[in-house]
Amino acid sequence: MRDSARALLTRWRSRPGEPTEPGPAPAAEAAAPEEDAGMFPESRWFADHVDAARQVIAFMGGDGLTVEGKQVADIGCGDGIIDLGLVQEGNPERLVGFDLNLTDAGGLLERARAEGYVDELPPNLVFTGSAPDRIPAEDGEFDVLVSWSAFEHVSDPAGMATEMRRIIRPDGVLFLQLWPFYYSEHGGHLFDWYPGGFAHLVNSDDVIKRRMLEEDVKPHSEYIWSEFSSLNKITVDDLGEALRKGGFDVVKVELITNASHIPSEIAHLPLSHLLVSGVKLLARPRST
Repeated sequence: MRDSARALLTRWRSRPGEPTEPGPAPAAEAAAPEEDAGMFPESRWFADHVDAARQVIAFMGGDGLTVEGKQVADIGCGDGIIDLGLVQEGNPERLVGFDLNLTDAGGLLERARAEGYVDELPPNLVFTGSAPDRIPAEDGEFDVLVSWSAFEHVSDPAGMATEMRRIIRPDGVLFLQLWPFYYSEHGGHLFDWYPGGFAHLVNSDDVIKRRMLEEDVKPHSEYIWSEFSSLNKITVDDLGEALRKGGFDVVKVELITNASHIPSEIAHLPLSHLLVSGVKLLARPRST
């Protein structure tokens, strides 16, 4: 799940759900305003995650769905900025952010104040610690589930989907975004070391580890190595199968992709693995 410590890595993160430079942003996503280039990384991070909340609202709104007045849960909420954006701009009755590492609400408020976004955290926003295989919520507690850039880190995607199916109401809806898929250009999350992409597929783990931890050590090297080592290598088809096994039917999909140069060493891999860099989708709980 998203770890709040990732907020320290703003130098290599681009807009949530979009390719980092040098790859172009997909046409389906709005490009960052030109003036954003001069923003401090922390401000860019905050603005991009508020924008992610707007993307959730817009994607649901395209099907006449809303979080307004709903009981909402974010599975893998990280530093909570997306959740704050959803509450401020979507007006749910309540939003609970779940993560393995309890979100630092005080730190979130400090950042939100610094960005002039809110003076106080809204009372309908709550953060709760979770477990790898259990979400501390009642059966059928939520109308809407949200998951943004979390499922590539889940050790058992089908098991987590089953747990999500347990806590959603029969007429509820799941919004899920995943970027980047492991086999896509930047799926290794190794931007600082291999900006050209696909390096995680053409280099051995030993070579990557040596470069990160011995040859080009950065303040966040150990953290990113642990993240890289724990990626579940899920593909878009694997994700669909995990949701199906968990009791969901996918009802709307938007693929995130961009033009990529494919190294000859990996040309044998399925194009759907290499070129589908991310996805946004809506899923409904299957009737039992």
